[in-house]
Amino acid sequence: MHKFLDFFRNLNIRAKLFGGYSAIFILSIMLCGFVIYSLMRTTLETSIERELQNSTAAILNMVRTTASASIKNYLRAVAEKNLEIVKSIHARQLAGEIGESEAQKEALKLFSSQTIGKTGYIYCINSAGIAVAHPNPSVAGRNFSNIDFVIEQIKRKKGYLEYGWRNPGEKQKRSKALYMSYFAPWDWIISVSAYRDEFKELVKVDDFRDSILAMRFGKSGYSFVLDSVGNVIVHPVLKGNVFDVVDSEGQLFVQDLCKRKNGKILYTWKNPGEKKFREKLVIFNYIPEYDWIVASSSYLDEIYAPLRTLKTIIITAVSATLVLILPLSLLISGSIIRPMRELINRLTAATAGDLSVRMSQAPNDEIGHLARHFNLFMEKLETYHHNLQAEIRERRRLEKELLNISEREKQKFGRILHDDLCPHLIGTEVLTKVLREKLERERNHEARAAEKIRGFIRDAIGKTRRLARGLIPVEPAAHGLEASLAEMAGDTAEIYNVTCDFICRQSCELNDNTAATHIYYIVHEAVHNAVKHGQARNITICLGRVRGNLQVEVIDDGRGMPDNPDAKGMGLRILRYRADCLGATLRIDNVPGSGVRITLTVPQTDDGGNHHGN
Repeated sequence: MHKFLDFFRNLNIRAKLFGGYSAIFILSIMLCGFVIYSLMRTTLETSIERELQNSTAAILNMVRTTASASIKNYLRAVAEKNLEIVKSIHARQLAGEIGESEAQKEALKLFSSQTIGKTGYIYCINSAGIAVAHPNPSVAGRNFSNIDFVIEQIKRKKGYLEYGWRNPGEKQKRSKALYMSYFAPWDWIISVSAYRDEFKELVKVDDFRDSILAMRFGKSGYSFVLDSVGNVIVHPVLKGNVFDVVDSEGQLFVQDLCKRKNGKILYTWKNPGEKKFREKLVIFNYIPEYDWIVASSSYLDEIYAPLRTLKTIIITAVSATLVLILPLSLLISGSIIRPMRELINRLTAATAGDLSVRMSQAPNDEIGHLARHFNLFMEKLETYHHNLQAEIRERRRLEKELLNISEREKQKFGRILHDDLCPHLIGTEVLTKVLREKLERERNHEARAAEKIRGFIRDAIGKTRRLARGLIPVEPAAHGLEASLAEMAGDTAEIYNVTCDFICRQSCELNDNTAATHIYYIVHEAVHNAVKHGQARNITICLGRVRGNLQVEVIDDGRGMPDNPDAKGMGLRILRYRADCLGATLRIDNVPGSGVRITLTVPQTDDGGNHHGN
């Protein structure tokens, strides 16, 4: 095996492709053929067995239905005949020929003189469930209104009824049937009852013989009926007793069938006029009340005939395919491998970043079309790449400039509020105070209104200062970021009633106020998210340097980030955008146990500036 693998490994690609393709194709065809053959065989076996089972069940139901109809008609005829006799006796009573007691005794004597089958009989009950007449003297006069079938008799009074009954000394119930008619003048329910298995002689085989013989399976399969000792009841050919019949291998299959009574058997059989034995499948079932075995059979060669056809088709298809396709595979492989190898090499180079690669000239076939489309694609990709890089650089520059302009304008407006409007409002507040004092000396009641105006001006001064603070969160000084973060921590603790600490591990000078403002807003957003979304109770803001770079951390003890945070959320987008403007790295990690750690690392130059703003 090892030598074969070495030999195959050292073959050229064309030989490998030819040998591998041929082997895989042949094995695939054979495997598919085997699977189809197996599935079809299983399907055929299941289908024929189901068909035979259904046919056997249909015959069984047919026999039972016919028998039930015969029994019902017989019992009905006896019941109606006895009702007519009782009516005639009652007519004599009404005519005064006999008294009621004498008439009833005459009717009861008539009932007791009749037998139905071997052990069947006629009995009467009234609407109270009391046995008026019964062949067993100990039963007459007893109340049976608590027995299920008697309750049904009292309810219906007329018609056919089947039930199970066990006589004294018997181990289990047997199927019993009765037909009842009602004689209202005496409140008698006249019931003719008998065990169903005693009416075998009532079943007429001719009623269903043709229906059974008409069932066919394949070309020569058929159904038949035997009794448990091998007597033929219905069969298309055989008559008499076949209990000792054997097949070609000496198997006493009829005895086996009669012994088992239900199931399936395989045996060999040769019909009259045939030259050889053929294997046969029979599925059978038992009708205990008539001691009959109903069976349906079919020959296996007829069942599997489609498989032989399928096998021939598969072998022919494989042979024809090998003759037609395999010689062509060698030629086709050569025309594909060379340009495909070149294309793979070009794609490898393009994947590595060389977008200038192109395919060489190729024939005017599909491979040639592919090569030309590859060249066209690479040309457009290279152009798009250059344009995209230029556009990205321009867009980033414009976005940073716009953001910087926005920050500068906000700071300019904040300085105007702080340096111009605030002093103006403070001067106005002082004048208002002077006015109030003058009005008070003159005891003018307008002094109170002047004081109220002064209060409004003081509120305006506070709002103006807060607005200026929002526009200039970081004072334009080297250590303004430290003071602003410390103030943020204090405000957060006071406003949200949480613990928020600021830790400055070492002094961090930052001369770029725009960069400091970006850092301030990133920390502000992180703290806001920790309180609002993380429901944190303890927050720590850390400022320091790591390997010469400025680093800010926000650590909280909240619920942590979800496993799949919404990447389209505005908060995360703003954080990452501001970090990108700084040329900084932003990491968001769940703290083991609970909470979130947000780490911002800003690369800095020696003079305290940063590398952003390109």
